[in-house]
Amino acid sequence: MLRSRLSLFLLAPTLALAIDDLPVYLDAGCDSAKTTGGLNNGYAQGPADMVTAPKSNGTKTVPVTCTDKLNGTDAVVVKLARTLGNGEYWDFELKFADDRAHNLKGFKELHVWVKNNLSTAAKFRLGWESAASSTPPMKNVSIPGGGTWTEYVYSMTADVPCVDSSYGLKLSQPTNASDYGPIDILIDSVYVTDGTGKGSLSVPAVMTNPVPANWGTKFLLGSFDNRALGSSKKSFQAGMAYRYQYVMPETRNYYSRSGKGYLYDYAMESDSLGVKTAMVWYNLGKMGEGYTAVTANLLNATTMSDYFDRYDWALNQLVLAGQSDYIIVLEPDMYGFLMRGPGGATGTPVTDPTSIKVDMTKANSLSGKTYEPNMVGWAKYMVARARQKLTKGVIIGHMPNHWGVSIPGQVGQGRKESHYISGLAIGTFLAGFGPDGLGDAVFVEKSDHDAGHKPSNENWFWDSTSYSKYFLWTRLLAWKTGLPICGWQVSEGNMANPQTWKDDAVQTFLSHPQWWMDGGFAGILFGAGNQDCVNFGAEQDTTAGFKEGWFVHQMTAYMANQVSLPIPSSVAPHVAKPAVAGLRCVARPGGLLLSGWKGEAEVTLADLSGRVVAHTRIHDGQFLSIPGSLSGMRLVHVKAADGFQGTRVVALP
Repeated sequence: MLRSRLSLFLLAPTLALAIDDLPVYLDAGCDSAKTTGGLNNGYAQGPADMVTAPKSNGTKTVPVTCTDKLNGTDAVVVKLARTLGNGEYWDFELKFADDRAHNLKGFKELHVWVKNNLSTAAKFRLGWESAASSTPPMKNVSIPGGGTWTEYVYSMTADVPCVDSSYGLKLSQPTNASDYGPIDILIDSVYVTDGTGKGSLSVPAVMTNPVPANWGTKFLLGSFDNRALGSSKKSFQAGMAYRYQYVMPETRNYYSRSGKGYLYDYAMESDSLGVKTAMVWYNLGKMGEGYTAVTANLLNATTMSDYFDRYDWALNQLVLAGQSDYIIVLEPDMYGFLMRGPGGATGTPVTDPTSIKVDMTKANSLSGKTYEPNMVGWAKYMVARARQKLTKGVIIGHMPNHWGVSIPGQVGQGRKESHYISGLAIGTFLAGFGPDGLGDAVFVEKSDHDAGHKPSNENWFWDSTSYSKYFLWTRLLAWKTGLPICGWQVSEGNMANPQTWKDDAVQTFLSHPQWWMDGGFAGILFGAGNQDCVNFGAEQDTTAGFKEGWFVHQMTAYMANQVSLPIPSSVAPHVAKPAVAGLRCVARPGGLLLSGWKGEAEVTLADLSGRVVAHTRIHDGQFLSIPGSLSGMRLVHVKAADGFQGTRVVALP
């Protein structure tokens, strides 16, 4: 059941939504500062003279080489220079980079790139390490000699089946002793797919999504300003567009000089300082930490009644202040706790927001509508309510956490594969909100502390390799949601600060703004993530004698010649005018993001002569994955159950 790289892709009659490819091994990580001897979480055993790599606990792991590879930085080494003797054996395991078992149901193909350095065939077995009590069968494979990188595709039903969950891919000596010959192979780019070719890991190196009209044409910048009302200054804003403040359960009771409310006073002061106001709605993640605590609050009728009342109070305060284009950052920390699920950091991530129930009774009463009683209904309400009340403009979005789907070794430091797994899972969760619940941008953090304030065993001082992994993670969020990325609480520190206030994020942005934009960023809200971290508002950052501090000085200079946003590739020429009002169609590499109707609809894809090339059923707001073989000009026709119909001409990338 092995097929070659050159096999033709046969289009199925229906274009179903694809499962994202799941990486097993892409890169262990090699750069000028370090050389990885092997997979940190791998496992290896075999004769003493077989090539393996040591682990810190005294066991052995799968070795890698940084001198020969197909892609990335390295490749797995499987090498024994002699024939196995009687009673000898070897076993290697390529564990998933996030140290969790993965459900392989729905995956149809295992892709493995192999280079056999010998002239004779390399013979071994492939199979899965099951997370259940069952032991999946392993397949004897033979790789011809010749020293050429070749892709092999194995059926996950006939060749290497796994009926449930697996911790990783196993390689072992062949079944027959007559095949116990020497072996010298390299392995790279190991991943599983659903067989459709639609969920590719080939995420663009540059990700640019459209921004709302009220975002502006420049890279949006702002910062945290929590000084006591009446004590901030215009110079502290450094010419940036926004300043932000937290709105928490206790904020409603803060002292108000005007008597109209603290948030009203804050927004009015923003106006006098020449900046717009951003509100960080930080409630559910603060009221109780962990999956159990947050889900209990979401289901508590009394808690959620007060929650939605306070949200209305906050929006009304902003309406009263009368500013335009407010930014609302929704619920830092909450998404991390929810996505970790009941099993915590090592459990199975929650990627379906409909599985998390929410008491929407009060929200339905306030709006006069009926929102579904889960996280999707919650997201739709939060976005719709803000847009309904803030008629002068609002930019609203969710703030997911990279620790919500754990990246062992931390974001920016762990393996490339774990950044894929995390970004795809979190992006899937957010995309589940649909276009009415997604909002206008995805907000992301780098860390909750200045880099120098973190524990000594964690490295938050990043080089270009670390930033490239972080930007891979953010590109995946942008890819899955179709939204721009905006940084939040990105440290204001610099490398000349005292140790606990050191950070390289601002200097990296000033030196390489294009890195951030290529990562999908259209803006950054700088600020302290912890009360002990540097923030110009607390007059801590007085480095090098700058009156207002290093950050304010540098950003003031930058704003005199700030960077313009690139024109999104998904705006022109790939998006056509709708032939029928309401149908929205955004083309991007890999398919189409369709919306504008209610419920499920029939979607037909045809060439310009009218010949149907694909037909399927999807819901409003879902991404329709389309093979590259169907690129070029195409007709998209949507017919929904509620009578809605629309046709668009699009140019598929």
